[in-house]
Amino acid sequence: MQNDTHPECRIAAECLAGRVRVLNRVVTGIYDDALRPHRVRVSQMNVLVAIAAMGPVRAADVCRELRLDKSTLSRDLDRLLDRGWVRTTPADGRVKHLEATPTGRALIKKVMPAWEEAQKRVHEILGPELARRIFDVVDGFQAADFDRG
Repeated sequence: MQNDTHPECRIAAECLAGRVRVLNRVVTGIYDDALRPHRVRVSQMNVLVAIAAMGPVRAADVCRELRLDKSTLSRDLDRLLDRGWVRTTPADGRVKHLEATPTGRALIKKVMPAWEEAQKRVHEILGPELARRIFDVVDGFQAADFDRG
């Protein structure tokens, strides 16, 4: 029996964060399943794509672009470096830049059919209006340089 006067019931029923986290796990699972034959997870692919698109880039800039903390980036980046998909290059002083290697760029091309299939499946689940709205909201964060708090 559910009693809506209890805070836990209200949070369980209304919490957007909880719902978004469930959606994230479902969507991530779809992409991870599609990318598994290529031995890469969608979180790693997102980092690789960001590095490839941004050119030689500082890790801090990748964190800012993808809204990642350093430890999360570090876990995915270690795998990308170990696999030879990303390399570091010297920049000013002690700063190093990250850049996609030719092998990393080849991986991006190779996974495209699997990524497109996952993308299609997620669009079918979300529907065109919600998919478009998600892009609008996230792009709004980027444009406004939205920060926590």
